[in-house]
Amino acid sequence: MKENTDFIREFAPVQHHLHMYIRSLVPNFSDADDLLQEVAATAWKKYESFDSEKSEFKSWLFGIARNKALHSKRRYLRTQNLLNEVQMINAEQFFLREGFTASDERQDALSECMNQLSDDQRKLLLGRYRDKKKSYELADLFKRSAEQVRIQLFRLRKVLKVCVMEKVEL
Repeated sequence: MKENTDFIREFAPVQHHLHMYIRSLVPNFSDADDLLQEVAATAWKKYESFDSEKSEFKSWLFGIARNKALHSKRRYLRTQNLLNEVQMINAEQFFLREGFTASDERQDALSECMNQLSDDQRKLLLGRYRDKKKSYELADLFKRSAEQVRIQLFRLRKVLKVCVMEKVEL
């Protein structure tokens, strides 16, 4: 049975290198510190199953760190995609809200405002809301990144909202 002191004896000399490796995998220092703690805790729990004849301790730790970093990135990307989906749903609800589409005055104002946009801007909005295309599909059509498309859609919605509000208030 392996002793806790054996783990500490093996972990202490490689801790700095492990921390530097983790910092190369994650975007900021606080994430690296958190991940180092997770790796240490996982390694501590699994130390009894570590076989020094099959692999080197340092390599084993770096493997745990790599897996933790990948898991962390996947979790981050899932939350980002979820937020983008929520933003898109909110935008669709804003444009499709009963009170908004039922009002002829607002619909006329929206049509006027849409006509003030460039052809590409109009095509982008229609592609997203009429044709229900995703950002990455529009990105391919407009030869831009999906992120650039999402940013432009956000800005265009803002411009349209201000334009419609001004026309309705007149």
